[in-house]
Amino acid sequence: MLEDLLRGAMLGYINQHRSGNLEEWSTTPTVVTEDIPDKVFGIRDVKGTSNSIKCAPHTSEATYYNGDEKHQYVLRFIRYEEFINQFRSYKENGQIDKDWTKNLSRPDYMAYDVSGQKHCMIIHELSQGNIRNKHKDGKKQLLNTVLLLSKIPEFQSFLNEFQGNCYCFLSAQGCVDVTPNNMADSFMEIYKKLPDPLPIDNSSITKRGFKAFETKVIRL
Repeated sequence: MLEDLLRGAMLGYINQHRSGNLEEWSTTPTVVTEDIPDKVFGIRDVKGTSNSIKCAPHTSEATYYNGDEKHQYVLRFIRYEEFINQFRSYKENGQIDKDWTKNLSRPDYMAYDVSGQKHCMIIHELSQGNIRNKHKDGKKQLLNTVLLLSKIPEFQSFLNEFQGNCYCFLSAQGCVDVTPNNMADSFMEIYKKLPDPLPIDNSSITKRGFKAFETKVIRL
């Protein structure tokens, strides 16, 4: 499972590449997950809280259409940014004292299908700003994370299990979205009319087995 790789192989990578003045991180890291089997759902940024990441469709940065009339998946979301952020110690005034993951990018979520179908693995960066202002930084977050996973053999083996169905999504205001006129249709009518996402053209991402898109609507 991906969460086991984060606790094991990723922790090993972090310790191996830590700054020379830092001791090894010895505490088992926390990995917060949430399984969502719903047919249609939204996701939101809830870092620092115990709230569910799931919300009503089309009320947040991204909405998932989780399969068609023949297929439906169980997506396990991992709060990846929170996972990376925990490798820090703080001064009494609340400022960061030591940071084991200072140079690592930290997109909001990773997700993968745990229904047994191994349909997809996802890295998802959410932004509340406009895509015109967030495109460069969001793409960098996704690219750097793909590069990181490709350096760790255990993660590469895990990604290979999804047979090319590995995705990076960047969601922000101004990205591809569903128009309000479509909302009265049935699920499959909406599903068939969902707009195609805007591809992110980056050979360093694609040659490592990921397809990358800008969109507020994810159709699985």
